[in-house]
Amino acid sequence: MKATSLGGRRALAACLSAVIWLSIDVAHTSAQIVGEAERNVSEMEDFQNECAIAINPSNRNELFVACNKSGPGLFFARSIDRGHSWIYPDADKAIADGDPGQGPLACCDPSVAWDSFGNLYVTYLANVSDIEDDVTGVVTLISTDGGQTFEILTEFAGSADQPTVVAENTTAAGAPVAVWIVWYLPHRMRAMGAAVNGLGRTMIGPFPYTPQSVPGTNSCSFGDVTIAPDGTVVQACQVPKAGEGPGHIMINIDPDGVGALPFGPAVVATPTNVGGIDFIPPQDSHGVDAEAGLAYDRNPASPHFGRLYLVYTDEVADEGNDTDIMLLYSDNNGETWNSTPIRVNDDPSSPVRSQFLPRIATNPLSGNILVCWHDARNSGSNTEMQEFCSASTPTSSVPSFFPNKQVGAGTSSGTGSSAAGKHDIQYGDYSGLDYLQGRAHPVWADQSNITGDNPDGTLTWEAETNRVGGGPMASEGDPHITTVDGIHYDFQASGEFIAARAADGFEVQVRQTAIPTSSFPGQNPHTGLATCVSINSAVAARVGKHRVTWQPSLVGSANPSGMELRIDGVPTPLIDDGVALSGGGRVLRSAVGGMEVEFPNGGLLTATPGFWPSQGKWYLNLNLSETDAYEGIMGALPANSWLPTLPDGSSLSARPASLSQRYDVLYREFAQAWRVSEANSLFDRGQPSPEFASATWPKASPPCDVPDQKSGGPAHESISRDVCRGLADDERRQNCIFDVGVTGETGFAETYLRTERLERWGTTTILAAESKPEQSGGTIQRFFVAAPMPRWLPSKETPTGTVQFYVRGEPAGEPVALDDTGRATWVPKDFDWQNYEVSARYIPAKESAFLTSINETANSPK
Repeated sequence: MKATSLGGRRALAACLSAVIWLSIDVAHTSAQIVGEAERNVSEMEDFQNECAIAINPSNRNELFVACNKSGPGLFFARSIDRGHSWIYPDADKAIADGDPGQGPLACCDPSVAWDSFGNLYVTYLANVSDIEDDVTGVVTLISTDGGQTFEILTEFAGSADQPTVVAENTTAAGAPVAVWIVWYLPHRMRAMGAAVNGLGRTMIGPFPYTPQSVPGTNSCSFGDVTIAPDGTVVQACQVPKAGEGPGHIMINIDPDGVGALPFGPAVVATPTNVGGIDFIPPQDSHGVDAEAGLAYDRNPASPHFGRLYLVYTDEVADEGNDTDIMLLYSDNNGETWNSTPIRVNDDPSSPVRSQFLPRIATNPLSGNILVCWHDARNSGSNTEMQEFCSASTPTSSVPSFFPNKQVGAGTSSGTGSSAAGKHDIQYGDYSGLDYLQGRAHPVWADQSNITGDNPDGTLTWEAETNRVGGGPMASEGDPHITTVDGIHYDFQASGEFIAARAADGFEVQVRQTAIPTSSFPGQNPHTGLATCVSINSAVAARVGKHRVTWQPSLVGSANPSGMELRIDGVPTPLIDDGVALSGGGRVLRSAVGGMEVEFPNGGLLTATPGFWPSQGKWYLNLNLSETDAYEGIMGALPANSWLPTLPDGSSLSARPASLSQRYDVLYREFAQAWRVSEANSLFDRGQPSPEFASATWPKASPPCDVPDQKSGGPAHESISRDVCRGLADDERRQNCIFDVGVTGETGFAETYLRTERLERWGTTTILAAESKPEQSGGTIQRFFVAAPMPRWLPSKETPTGTVQFYVRGEPAGEPVALDDTGRATWVPKDFDWQNYEVSARYIPAKESAFLTSINETANSPK
């Protein structure tokens, strides 16, 4: 909806009765998700709001955003580097604004979707002016080049409102992908769908000549639509579409999707006290609706594959302004729903604060659920909002959301889209969210100018986004655990344990080995326990259908020259360029001499080794990032629990008062629950070795002896502090001092330093095939763009140096210098664009602290 001269929704209600990043630094609340780098996507004058976002499911590097903007047309931007930066194919950052080849003139209300063939859909309300009442229909554009060029897919006339487009894979006959569009056309919902069998407009449809009129949806709007894995289609809308409530969320089901059967009758999913135009303090002139949203669990390995989720806004007491984000679920495509709605926001029930405009998405690989919304919990007057998100896994029978996380650092006051003679629609009717491979991307209207690049300062809305997901996890030194939500605790057990696991089959296991020491350590601050110690001596991972292990030799004593990599039990050289795994994923040598594993779901594991000469043992620092893994000893802590969840999703609750109880809970109940058995171990076995299989370790009192092994002597505190002083991270530096002091092994410090160097300066090189029209004519120029990006932590510095491009493993000319934006562009000559294999290696400048990296090979589209 765009600004109107009719006095806005309040008047209507009366009648009816690229880019700067900003790291988020807020108080730690044990939230299981983190916001990495907040960015202003639009950086435009005037306002941009009511945004939509989509990730390319066949290439997670590509994202597309569209938003309302002041005047005709839509703001749009695309990313080819996973949302780290944004580019604008059109100099005016607009689409459907009257320029040739961009579709009919747009009013507003964009919705975007991307299918697995690479078709990008942009649906919006067409217009002949900037007055919303002159809307002339619903238009859907299609792009086959990631949003660089467009053509019209469908057009439907009529005075419509809030259209939504979705596209999903299905198992329905004749529809490997289905695309559906729904919208409100007085006085009921309309819908149409089509099968998709490939890339391009000619591979889609045909759409029906006449859209379906969805039964029982009179005066029902502000809804959503989703497609089940089997092709069933479910649409949701809110009735009535005006007034301050109460109302209902209605559901219609089309049981065969693009087949011959129509939508069935409307059924009530839930009542809500939020009306179609409900005025609350943070949105007091435009009002909010319940903004129902739908999403399916699409992971076939999930315990709730095919479960349908419904998110919406409710009000504790009608017109009380205490609005909450609620969730329901259905295991029969919306025919029936659970009886008790689940409250997603976790702020106290008092004082009254408003949460509104929720958005839901599920990760199709893991089945994890993510919900984001506007939240006024930190506003004393309940008039200002910040963006919050929360996640849940599909492990438990009933979704249980983790502690909420603020993912937008800015605070907005809701006055950023007014124009002369027009009503301010404030945040609008919705925001955007998509979720794939461990990272979700919310996009919302923000007027805080927290990133400092809004041309209008704090006067108007900008399109703000962030990369949201699980935080970095670690098990380092004498195992000091950092959980996915940033909690630090020591876990000194001996044996093999599940370090991190997700429902998509992602799993990392760690082998911990008891270490004899002549000294006894002090207490760990989180657990309050003091015990003998162990080390990480091996790691194993399930990477798609493959099993990867990195461990000492299976025969004889540990080899001081290196650890042994095995893939599916076969010894394999660890090389710089990496070993590509069938089905996705790669294993390669890290830039600091360790091992890296890239997972098909986007996760990254690094193992940085150290050798302890006096003990004749290897030890590892293990680090994980960009994963959807919330289970394991590095997993998520549920609300009011002192330790991560158990395998069944249950909580261990608050920390026991007595030390003996804590020890039993941590090293008996928790450790045993996550201990690996012979049946589910991913490790390669030589002769059984009791040294890493002791269920009685760690000892809770000295002596810290291990049979037939020499104890390490302690190091003086001055030595420990001296060798660890170069570490920038305070938590890691304290762990280093602890480890060196207890064991006397100063090599721990060097291993920590290499770990931190990789974390701070490691890169990943992203490669994209791009195209653009030549300025001199209608021919298309095609080229490759490579961009090294910080791999772990956001950085204010831009990588410098060059990129060497390769074709089928051979250098393609001389290295290409990075430009001021950190990108290298290669325009090949006499190139076969139908059959290519291209890769790119980043070569840092001599003065650069960034480390080298090589991307996975980019192949020609199939």
